[in-house]
Amino acid sequence: MKEVLTPELITSLQELSQTLDIYDAIVFDLGDVLLNWDSVHFTSEIKGIGDVRKMVKHPVWQDLEKGLIDQEHALTALSCELQTPYSKLKELLKLSVGSLKVNEFMLGVLKALHEKEKKIYCLSNVDLESFVYLYTHFDFWKYFNGIYVSALLELRKPNPDIFQYIISSASINPKNTIFIDDKSENLQEAANFGISTLKYNKDNFEYTAIDSGWPIPLQNITPEVHKKKALGETYLNLRLRKFPFCKSFVSNNVQLIGDEDFSKEIFSTAVILHSYTSLPNDIIESMCQEILNHDGQHKLRWCFYKNEARPENFPDDLDTTSMVLSFLLNHNKLNREGIIPVAEQMIDNRNVEGVIQVYFDDNRPRIDAIVAINVLYLMHQIGYGERNELKETEAFVFNFLTSNEYLKGTRYYPAPDVFLFFLSRLIVDFPDKFEKFYKPLTEMLIARVNCSTFPLERALRIIALKKLGIVNRVDFLKLLDTQLEDGGWPVYGLFIAPRSNTYFGSRELSTAFALEALNLLS
Repeated sequence: MKEVLTPELITSLQELSQTLDIYDAIVFDLGDVLLNWDSVHFTSEIKGIGDVRKMVKHPVWQDLEKGLIDQEHALTALSCELQTPYSKLKELLKLSVGSLKVNEFMLGVLKALHEKEKKIYCLSNVDLESFVYLYTHFDFWKYFNGIYVSALLELRKPNPDIFQYIISSASINPKNTIFIDDKSENLQEAANFGISTLKYNKDNFEYTAIDSGWPIPLQNITPEVHKKKALGETYLNLRLRKFPFCKSFVSNNVQLIGDEDFSKEIFSTAVILHSYTSLPNDIIESMCQEILNHDGQHKLRWCFYKNEARPENFPDDLDTTSMVLSFLLNHNKLNREGIIPVAEQMIDNRNVEGVIQVYFDDNRPRIDAIVAINVLYLMHQIGYGERNELKETEAFVFNFLTSNEYLKGTRYYPAPDVFLFFLSRLIVDFPDKFEKFYKPLTEMLIARVNCSTFPLERALRIIALKKLGIVNRVDFLKLLDTQLEDGGWPVYGLFIAPRSNTYFGSRELSTAFALEALNLLS
């Protein structure tokens, strides 16, 4: 029999602050803690539909919160179960979510913890559509180190697996963690893992401190992930040591079915160097040396192709050049002063609308939103980001995102998730410069979860969302399942030559992104 601990009543802000100061990590619930809602007075009395809480306690709603069913199908099923018209249930849900207001007292607590540099996490049962609404209508998300919502985890409180997962994923020590929630069953399950608890009752808190002898044993839930990661690293490192230029393939379909060995382009190598953060030093050095041996027709400019494969009169491009220079700068292979002349050439290379072009060649007036992003990234690295000549390029990227043009892909990158990934890299690394991008980008990424089945696209969504603080376990589990027996992931055409409809890709590229996703979520 476990000892039943008696909660201590906390009634003042001072007591609350003193209690929270004890802990390194604080986990917040949303509903009835950080957000207040009144289903009875706001919806039921006005619309006469019945208490929304009855709806959310139904098993169908629980499946919705776990992301196993979408809102439309859930409301259809609930309409049958509750004998209430679909339209009324939909209106009830809209009114209920719309009634949510920030609990100013708890927001103040959250801000104070953030200022003290505590590790702060959100753990909430919420369906995907409602989460998107909440994310775009409230500003407190920036205070969290990690956001764990049931619809992106396929887990919900009080299932013990969700507590196992956040402990493992966030690398938190239960002894030094406290969980704030309004439901006893959720708090009890957290306590079973040795997490201290605060039950929020609007007027006071019931504080239960868990001593070191309390928790049930934690299962080791990561060995299978670590095994897959080790197998993937072995595969990738072996391939890249053999082919420092990763071995790319071409085909006229995105899955590269019936592909042909190409291996004569530089860009895949640059992408791997820039995007996969766990390469051994010897591989990095050999890949760097290969790239430096293949700079373009002008010093510190590169072409998509290797020198020996470059078509006649084919120009250097800003995409490959910006990716390579950005990596070399990050790894102290070049200094800022050495890059400035090329950066000036890039800035001068704009079309009549003022947008950065793809090629160092006025006879090829092409633009591409991802190329623009990669050039903007380099410009911010070297302190050129505020140059007036770049304003039209930034506006072009923003419009490409908010107009949903990205859903069609770009000229050279056919998948929407590739655009969202490269954009996430830009706004996370330079947050003060791209603040207006943050919410629309996050909204688009959340909406894309599980939208496509290609492993590389799943990996891109996992990485991008994690950079924004949101854990995407849905795509993560499916990414694990698509690893092949040799440790690598399937080949995929990341980019395309539009005139010939030729896709380029490699297993090394797919595997590098998959491993980066595993690193971030394991």
